[in-house]
Amino acid sequence: MNKVLDMQIRFRLLALALTLLVILPGCTSPKAMEESDETVNELDLPERLNLVADTAGRDIDRGPQMNIIADANGSNTLLLWVSTGCSGCHDWTEMIAESMRNGSISNDTRIVTVHRYPSFESSEEVIEVYATENSTTNSLWPVMMPFDGQSAIDLDKGEETEYDFQTAFGNPATPSFTLIDGDGNTLWKNKQYWANYTMLTDALELLDS
Repeated sequence: MNKVLDMQIRFRLLALALTLLVILPGCTSPKAMEESDETVNELDLPERLNLVADTAGRDIDRGPQMNIIADANGSNTLLLWVSTGCSGCHDWTEMIAESMRNGSISNDTRIVTVHRYPSFESSEEVIEVYATENSTTNSLWPVMMPFDGQSAIDLDKGEETEYDFQTAFGNPATPSFTLIDGDGNTLWKNKQYWANYTMLTDALELLDS
């Protein structure tokens, strides 16, 4: 009887684990974040970075492809790293969009959503979640969709890095923010999972500084 009960418990735990894997694709665990940070710290990464990648192709995306640094024209840019099935990513997107709609944040605020996991989430999925007008998570700012294995650009050398864009930008978690200046220097990072207006206000103050 005990063996049967033990097997039932194990089966339920396995089912729960598989369910979480389906529900939370792209959401990064704390342990994975720490291991990722340790790996990145061992690499000699460029200090000034740029990313040129395809967009969702809407008017707000300002063309089929975006060059972050050229588009910024000397201004700071706040990057929001997302995956399609990440609840925290949805929460941040909804809060920022609602803040733009109610006027507490300017529609001209330089925010760019960057899709983090092109290896297992398609561009069509990204557009459906973050660039579809009737979606609650529709981004009212540009959405970039780099391809799997795409390199970032080392601005000091004027050439692509030897690393893919995720590694070059420090393997960002989803959701997370990276604030870069008009020269491609990273000024600030944050891994706050759930949307927090106080944190967003702090980020926007840095963005406008």
